Amino acid sequence: MEAIGVSALCRACLDPAFRERLAAGENPPTRHFTPPGEIPRYGRLFHNLVERYTDWLAERGEAEAESDPLALWGQLYERFAARRLERICRGGKTDSAWHLASALKAFCAHLSALRRERNPRGGWRGLFLASEVPLQAIPVPAGRRTVWVSGKVDAVRALPDGALEIVDYKLTRGERMKQDLLQLAIYARMLGIAHPGRPCEGVLEYYEPGLEEVRAAAKDLEAMFEDVVSPVLVRLAGGAPAPRAPDASPAGAGPVPQAGDLSAAIRDGYLRFGLAVEVTGRREAPQLVRYEVKPGSGVKVAALASRAEDLKVALSLPLLPVIAAGAGRVTIDIPRERPLPVFWREVVESPEVQGHAGPVAFPVGVGIEGRPIVCDLADPNTCHALVAGAAGAGKSELLKSIVATLAHRNAADRVRLTLIDPKILTFGNLPPLGHVERPVVTDLEEALPRLEAAVEEMEERYRVLSLEGCENLSARFAAGRSDIPFRVILFDEFGDLVLAGRSEKKAFERLVGRLAQKGRAAGVHLILATQRPDRNVVTGIIKANLPLKICLRVVNATNAKIVLDRAGAERLLGRGDLLCDRGFGLERAQAPLVTAEDLAALAAKDTT
Repeated sequence: MEAIGVSALCRACLDPAFRERLAAGENPPTRHFTPPGEIPRYGRLFHNLVERYTDWLAERGEAEAESDPLALWGQLYERFAARRLERICRGGKTDSAWHLASALKAFCAHLSALRRERNPRGGWRGLFLASEVPLQAIPVPAGRRTVWVSGKVDAVRALPDGALEIVDYKLTRGERMKQDLLQLAIYARMLGIAHPGRPCEGVLEYYEPGLEEVRAAAKDLEAMFEDVVSPVLVRLAGGAPAPRAPDASPAGAGPVPQAGDLSAAIRDGYLRFGLAVEVTGRREAPQLVRYEVKPGSGVKVAALASRAEDLKVALSLPLLPVIAAGAGRVTIDIPRERPLPVFWREVVESPEVQGHAGPVAFPVGVGIEGRPIVCDLADPNTCHALVAGAAGAGKSELLKSIVATLAHRNAADRVRLTLIDPKILTFGNLPPLGHVERPVVTDLEEALPRLEAAVEEMEERYRVLSLEGCENLSARFAAGRSDIPFRVILFDEFGDLVLAGRSEKKAFERLVGRLAQKGRAAGVHLILATQRPDRNVVTGIIKANLPLKICLRVVNATNAKIVLDRAGAERLLGRGDLLCDRGFGLERAQAPLVTAEDLAALAAKDTT
């Protein structure tokens, strides 16, 4: 394939069957239709009216650039929207007309806020660089070949720091956020090729009809493109994915030291700010080097932490150091010049993991001390898990490593895995394992019935345990009865179900509460994952019932506080760098990378 549209490329990234049809030379449709029972949203009309209105605003003189939200809505309604809305009402679709009008009104209020924040003294021309921007036949590298990608960006705005902001308007979210984010990632790469030199951030503006924004930083869009889109482009171009560059360190060798010890530089840097410190220790981890610092007399931890940006400049660091209070010391985490991968095979074969007898124990990653951090689902402190991480943070790889570990450590009749993956991306390419219930649940409507069935199975297990006098399933295994396996339910992007509707949210919370409160003794465990840990998704009920918290890099400090009750995860490095709370404080670790070869070997072993 030499040319493709953005919509088709997004669909190919999410739908393996669609991707194979494209690779076979077909041209399957990509249009989405309104589901039965839902009112038409008139998304194309919204885009058309917004484009015409913003173009009209940009053409007006600076002196007439009013920004009052009601005045803006009045202009949009009178000049562009009134006749179209009346026509929709005459067609008997008053609900659709109300939704469209409310969305347009919310858009005007957002315009007013943007104007005040970004261009208070100027007009609209300095805010909107362009609307409905066509990007035709942009040459995007795909391995050793090139694919020509075409699409149209809803809007491009200028940010105060000179970066570009790609805007995508949506009148409904439903289950398509992953596709929407992929679309932003593709447009960011295309704009970067067409207009090099300016970073591209992205924002999804969902008008449902009130506005909800989902933002994506430039580095997150870049990571998403490399992790998700690039392999698909290579496949469609008829090539093979580029091989991973081998690590330069010898097999089995320890971490390669970072060039230069920064202990003296840290001490001198703080001294220039009038803060006396003593560097008492230095530990190397795969992605970072941790320095342990003892504050001088009268020096507060907050004063050291507030100098993170100054320390970044003083040490010529590419990223901000993470400064936090520890037991009797302050830790300063500085990214390694050459990060090292942590391979799953090496971790699961380490003495720390092999020496753990628990059948449902798994390594979260390798900690700062260089030893695996192991969590056991049979332990009350870690019996159910909440996993959060933005796109490109390594959440999917972590979940696959958990599946691989449980399959590696157990026969198929000892642990059964239920995988729920509405986005298809996490477990879509997982090879057939006897431990996994088939098929993997990808239809959101099947998620609640699968959880209901798990609750019924849990209650039946309780009856069996009671009759046999066993306190829990582990004790039953110890007694020599192994006909009832452990069951682990992994649900990637449960936020889609929480946000599907009020009734779905209540049902989900009820089921999570039932399974979490009684599941450990019955050997039924939950691992729930999301890439948008806001308060609408990680509700108090869900969070309280999941004792093990694993947070990879998230978008902002608010998300980090929702998961971990403190900030910090927004400053992680991505690609598996995480913070873990097992019940006795936060631990930083690097998640293991499970390769396709590892998974294929597990599947081959399972069939023998």
